[in-house]
Amino acid sequence: MWLRWIARGIGSLVAGFWLFIAVVSAIGECDPWTLKSAIMAGLIVASTLGVLLAWRRAGAGGIALLAIAVLHSVFALFAAGHHRGLAVLIAGGPFFVSSALFPVSWWRTRAP
Repeated sequence: MWLRWIARGIGSLVAGFWLFIAVVSAIGECDPWTLKSAIMAGLIVASTLGVLLAWRRAGAGGIALLAIAVLHSVFALFAAGHHRGLAVLIAGGPFFVSSALFPVSWWRTRAP
């Protein structure tokens, strides 16, 4: 059970961080929406929904979070100017860890 709570904590903290950044950016910036900002907003919404799904259904949510982690990483790879490896690690890494822990916790609760 503790494995599921670690996955929930990591996923919730990272999704909350991205939501906080998005809200602060939306309030503080007066720049028009670009393709990058629209993609990032979609990824943030998707990651939040993925974490919420994982809270309810660990197996399906873990798979969804894995796909979202890959999308975050690919977007960071192309959007980052310098230090692309660090950008990929920061953007997709925590979701990847969380997405790996959810199915493991689901599998351990299903095993006899």
